[in-house]
This record gives sequence, structure tokens and C-alpha cells, in this order.
Amino acid sequence: MRLFGLLGESEEERRAVLYRLVEELSGRGIRVATLHEAPDGFDPDRPGKDSYEHRKAGASEVLLMAPEMSALMHENASASPSLLELASLLEPADVILIDGFQASPHPKVRVGSAGGRCDASVVASLDAASVDIKALSDLVLARALEMAS
Repeated sequence: MRLFGLLGESEEERRAVLYRLVEELSGRGIRVATLHEAPDGFDPDRPGKDSYEHRKAGASEVLLMAPEMSALMHENASASPSLLELASLLEPADVILIDGFQASPHPKVRVGSAGGRCDASVVASLDAASVDIKALSDLVLARALEMAS
């Protein structure tokens, strides 16, 4: 598995580039997974649903399965898991595209303005409106960080 990220101030611009990037890479026959950081938290479950009640009763993981998809909900320990710990939970993929985790050393591109965090892990900056998605896909494949399995 290889890791590559997108960062930038505009969530809308990052999202637009990420969607196009997933589509381009998948169209090339590359198996893509995404990992999105939600710093404000989230809960896709609802009170009254069996999965919610299982979690609230103390289950550390709940796997929901339907004929067309499955979803694994994992209760994190008190400390936030690292990017590598989270990536290792995903099914094998050729590349994992990461939205967030700005402090992690994986290679990434900055989408939009040059404001915000910038260090040696930022390999390029791009304008979401004029990005050459084929060239970006080539960059991702060339610069993605190989993750030890």
C-alpha cells in the first residue's frame, strides 16, 4: 500500500480534486482507498439501531453487512490512532489517498492557496480549477510513500 495526501484550506476544492483523482486512478485499474480525517468528530449511527446499541453496550467493533456493502465501526481508545494504524485497518489497496493528517510525513499536494502548513512532505501545489488530473495521478503514483505491510 502506498500513501499520498491532499491538504488545503478549502474543503470544497480538496474534495473536488480528490473525487477526480479517485475516478482517474480507478479508471486505470488501480485499487484506491481513501482515509478522511474528521477533526470535529462524527457518528454515522443512530440511537435505537442495533449497531448503535451494541457500541453503547461496550462492543469495541461493530460490522454491519448488507448485500451491497459493509461498514466497520471501531471505537478508538482514548488516544487518537496514528495514520499508519488506521491505514492498516483498510483492505489492501494499491494507493490510499488521505484527506487530512497534515502533520504526518506522507507526501502530499496543497490544493489552493499557499497558506497554512508547508514542509518537505508537500511535493506540489496546484489550482483546483486548472489541475491536470492525469499528471496529478502520475505524480501520486510516482511519489506515494510505500507503507510496510
